Amino acid sequence: MRPLDPRLLRRSRPVRRFLVATVLLGLVAAVAVVAQAWLLSATVVALVDGATPTSVAAALAGVLVARGVLAWAQATTGTRAAAAVKAGLRDDLVEAVLDQRRTGPAPSSARVATLLDTGLDALDGYVARFLPQVVLTALVPGAVVLTLLAVDPLSALIVVLTLPLVVTFLVLVGMVTRDRLDGRWTELQRLGRHFSDVLAGLTVLTGFGRDSGRGLREVGERHRRATMTSLRTAFLSSFVLELFSTLSVALVAVAAGLRLVTGDLDLATGLLVIVLAPEAYLPLRRLGTLFHDSTQGLAAADEALTLLDGEQRTGHLLVDGPAPVDVHDLVVVHPGRERPALELPDLTLQPGEFVAVTGPSGAGKSTLLAVLLGFALPTSGSVRVGGLPVVELDPDAWRRQVAWVPQDPHLLAGTVADNVRLGHPAASDQAVLAALADAGAADLAPGREVGEQGQALSAGERRRVAVARALLRVRDGGAWLVLMDEPTAGLDADRESTVLGTLCRLQESGDVTVLVVAHRAETVAAASRELRVDRPIVVVEPVPATEATEATP
Repeated sequence: MRPLDPRLLRRSRPVRRFLVATVLLGLVAAVAVVAQAWLLSATVVALVDGATPTSVAAALAGVLVARGVLAWAQATTGTRAAAAVKAGLRDDLVEAVLDQRRTGPAPSSARVATLLDTGLDALDGYVARFLPQVVLTALVPGAVVLTLLAVDPLSALIVVLTLPLVVTFLVLVGMVTRDRLDGRWTELQRLGRHFSDVLAGLTVLTGFGRDSGRGLREVGERHRRATMTSLRTAFLSSFVLELFSTLSVALVAVAAGLRLVTGDLDLATGLLVIVLAPEAYLPLRRLGTLFHDSTQGLAAADEALTLLDGEQRTGHLLVDGPAPVDVHDLVVVHPGRERPALELPDLTLQPGEFVAVTGPSGAGKSTLLAVLLGFALPTSGSVRVGGLPVVELDPDAWRRQVAWVPQDPHLLAGTVADNVRLGHPAASDQAVLAALADAGAADLAPGREVGEQGQALSAGERRRVAVARALLRVRDGGAWLVLMDEPTAGLDADRESTVLGTLCRLQESGDVTVLVVAHRAETVAAASRELRVDRPIVVVEPVPATEATEATP
């Protein structure tokens, strides 16, 4: 496990500033450690010789005060950096959830709630304590070994030979700890998801007399057991590190003591070696103790950064205008799942086609749209637009050519016209009215106020506004690929007929490709072709021409 996720370093400016400050403080701390050991040995030798070490004792007191100030500065800087990092990630997460273009289909609300609440709090121990200790572990042992090499090469050799043993056990313990804390984080996410599901269905559960707390108690008990297992691992790993560090220091002390007795080592050098040797192992011991904080913090950071950056693309290829979409042997397996979410042998969409995607729930219809949008990566197979792999397309340029209506449309606070203009911000009032009329929403006043997430609108009204937004994007925004997930769900027959008629006219233009996830027979009948998605067989069935003609509004 890397001590610092490079994605966090790129995204968070407070982390970069904090690392620079930590390195500078670590360099001063390494010098202070050596100075303290040298001044302490000098003070003891002076007392043994009967002298009064006033100046040396004053310098020693000054170094001790300096180390205290350094510790305070590191703690203060770390706490402020952790607060800034958490605030920045929380803001980014909220913005990303509100803007599906950044994260793709809306993530689980329980997943986001767990991150925003207790998940990101784990960054306190990671940023404020673990990262500074990583810097100290990299600097202080090296300074101690160089000092011992200058005054007593034998003691330096013992430290150099024993330090790798401590590091080896630190790595082994870290691997076990990582697995334990990964299990705890998984249980915490499961508890959050279960609580969210129970809360959403609380009214139904209460109405049917079901015990809504039993499942929560069971999941909470699993979380408690995972936490106790992690604590036991932490205590045992700390004991192992303390044991081997103590034995290593004892080797240095015994070797120095025997040479003091035989006269091969003077008192000042012997005291310096004995005082300085534990400082070589102390950073590693503290790092092992703080490693448990780091794993939980890294897991939370990885979860947040994966949500923010995991689906972003870095492609640079551009599609020039309407082009065929070719799918070949496509398989999509979501992370953490074994069963494929989608299996699609072959599919070709030509400009001017209206294809209805049908199949049972969970067959992968929405996943297909996510792949075409670039929100989900193919596990195997290929998806090409105009001969170019969709994963290598410039994501912003590609999505400007796509009009998308998700199954659960997201609307922002403002007016109906504001939400329609999200498809093309420069659209005129007449274009907005025309888009609303073609979406069966002529009865919705453009100036009508809309709350966050479409409050004050019914489910059908929200869907019609989303369809109007997509139509505006096609007509004025230059989009040529229309992807819709059940656009007529919740609409009455007249408005459904209006929407389907508009989609058929788009198809007849010859430049627009329409791909609609459909469960309603009317939508399937209006399409020029049906794509049935199922596990494990995919069947492409053309709609009979006579049937399509009779059913087209």
